[in-house]
Amino acid sequence: MKKLLLLLAAGSTLAFQAHSEWFIRGTHNGWVAEQMADIGNNTVLADDVVITSNGEIKFDRFGDWTENYGVGGQNGGNISVAAGTWDIEFYTDSKNWAILPSSTHGSNNGPKYHLRGTFNGWVEGTLLTQVGTTTDYEICVQFTGGDANGGPRFKIDKNGAWGSDVFPTEDKSVALGFSRIVVDGTTDSLKTVEDGLGVNCTASTATDFRNRTMYFVFLDRFSNGDTSNDNGNNVNATSSVGGSGDINEWKKYWGGDIQGLINKLDYLQNLGITAIWVTPLNDNVDNSSNAGAYHGYWGRDFYEVDEHFGNWELVDQLDAAMEARGMKLVLDFAPNHSSQNDKYEFGAVYKEGVFQANEANTIWFHQNGAIGDCYDDNQETYCGAEWADPWAYRNKTLFNLTDFNHGVDSNTPSDTYLIEAAKKWLAHGVDAFRIDAIKHIEPNFISRFTTEMRNINPDVYIFGEWMDAGASDANSMAFLNEGRGSELLDFNLRDNIENVIADNISMINLNAHIASRAGAMNNQEDWQPIFLDNHDATRTSVYLQTTGIVNRSRQGKGYSQAFANERQNLGMALVMTLPGIPTIYYGTEQNTAEFTANGDGEVGHDPYNREAIPSFSETTTAFKMISSLAALRKNSPAVATGSYQQKWLNNDILVFERKEGSDTVVVAVNKGSATTITVSALGLADGSYTNVLGGDVVSLSGGQATFNLAQNEVIVLR
Repeated sequence: MKKLLLLLAAGSTLAFQAHSEWFIRGTHNGWVAEQMADIGNNTVLADDVVITSNGEIKFDRFGDWTENYGVGGQNGGNISVAAGTWDIEFYTDSKNWAILPSSTHGSNNGPKYHLRGTFNGWVEGTLLTQVGTTTDYEICVQFTGGDANGGPRFKIDKNGAWGSDVFPTEDKSVALGFSRIVVDGTTDSLKTVEDGLGVNCTASTATDFRNRTMYFVFLDRFSNGDTSNDNGNNVNATSSVGGSGDINEWKKYWGGDIQGLINKLDYLQNLGITAIWVTPLNDNVDNSSNAGAYHGYWGRDFYEVDEHFGNWELVDQLDAAMEARGMKLVLDFAPNHSSQNDKYEFGAVYKEGVFQANEANTIWFHQNGAIGDCYDDNQETYCGAEWADPWAYRNKTLFNLTDFNHGVDSNTPSDTYLIEAAKKWLAHGVDAFRIDAIKHIEPNFISRFTTEMRNINPDVYIFGEWMDAGASDANSMAFLNEGRGSELLDFNLRDNIENVIADNISMINLNAHIASRAGAMNNQEDWQPIFLDNHDATRTSVYLQTTGIVNRSRQGKGYSQAFANERQNLGMALVMTLPGIPTIYYGTEQNTAEFTANGDGEVGHDPYNREAIPSFSETTTAFKMISSLAALRKNSPAVATGSYQQKWLNNDILVFERKEGSDTVVVAVNKGSATTITVSALGLADGSYTNVLGGDVVSLSGGQATFNLAQNEVIVLR
């Protein structure tokens, strides 16, 4: 999806004039930074500032408090302002100011457009500024959350007092973060609303995934928006009882679909999600007896939408609905294999309904046996070393999934089939691809695939699943640093975060691994997706609570639910603030947990880590924490792309700093007992800072701060 201006009234798109870099803050606007207009002669202006009761103001050079002016000069005291409506001038050469009658600059004779919304509690007094001598009025404002009635929203109140001239009729929704709003003063209507912008409405970083928060949704298990498509082409592959049934019912379709996802976009927007990764949407096998390809990894026709999920029209509707919210659509794409080679449809693939090939075709598919089979049919023999042998894991089948034959030097027929299919998905609004089982695919095909995609959309983001990839895995790092055009999900970091919150390792161990990532990844660590839970492992919430065996033969920790939730939230706070692109597995914001053991005796493992989301509550601690940190990432260059530096460390506590230019964020996490620590050499300016997650206020003096940390507490300062 391309970033577009939302045109809500007739007329051409406004060409915005250059802005100064001075801002006014005060009691009238909750001390948020509002940009002042450059009117020449070293003068910037805040026009028609409404002070409803005697208050105070200051002037802020960059909108981040790093250089601010008041009584006494730089870093001086607050400036007192009497109640009234004022034109406030600041002189950038002398650093003096003037508080003048609102008639000084004349615009008070025209309409006064008040912006009311969730950002200011819906009160009047936040005025739009006239654009030059035009009849347009504009404002840049940051939306940090919604209210009890919904997500971030606003209305325009002409001349105040909530008269009949308020517009639009319905509250206008916007994304979290900075938005530029322009009103047409001739027609009293919204002219443009542009959200998803950088700090203080600087150029959008929409094409850069590093400031985004991604949500991985198992589409069939998320939300059923259209029950008419539940049965698809094989009624036996759909469950009528869902999660209340036995394990066989868990391996069938449950009804989640594209319409259901569209219906829940407001929920995801309120969570702060700006990219949604969906399991494969392409058509999957029909002739599957009582089993369902609900997961999407038994591909049949890569050119068609699976009938359980919807059709191309719904894909386009999803694209449009996400576009309106500034979201990116990430498609899970599985070019390693089709379906099973020993049952059901025997790997058969189609192109828009026309048969192409099946597992017997030696041009389309490999015929080298399965990884680990020792090149024989004896079920008693197993050669585990093949999983570490690049030839074996790229040219043999992954379990019994029919393995596409990818060309080394040029495209095979299956390569062309897959590349052209991906192009069709791009044409329907896909912005990014997650490549399933990328470890098992010929690397030269990946290079050709990513090149072809970027020939169409230079900004397309591509990442792959390489099991156990990360700074500690040499083969995955060799692939990453070859510049094939695909990033990798960081499994090593995931394991370290889970181990630290499970008390298996210390914060010292975690910090050492974090510090190793930059060198191992050639300083591209901030481009790699980072996560805590996914569909191929027991959920962390289950591992922390159960006393049973989970995946990889691990013994559960047996923590209480409340303690486990705190630890999982601490882990997610690390995911949200460390270098990398945070990826949230659906339900993590609800601390989802299913404690049933599968056929191998693994509690909460496949398929029991793919449960229906238990709630869409927006009041859980996890939801509110993720929402706050997603807004921070969206608007903080330090969190999105900044450096990482450890500032204080012991077995239980890690304090680190992220820094990019003048933007600095400090994060303190404590998994141990309540304690107080003093941290020095911090990059934040002296002053008092409120924890982004609420509660704590931390004061800095001389770059030093004292943190009062409860157990499992996270403090984030900006």
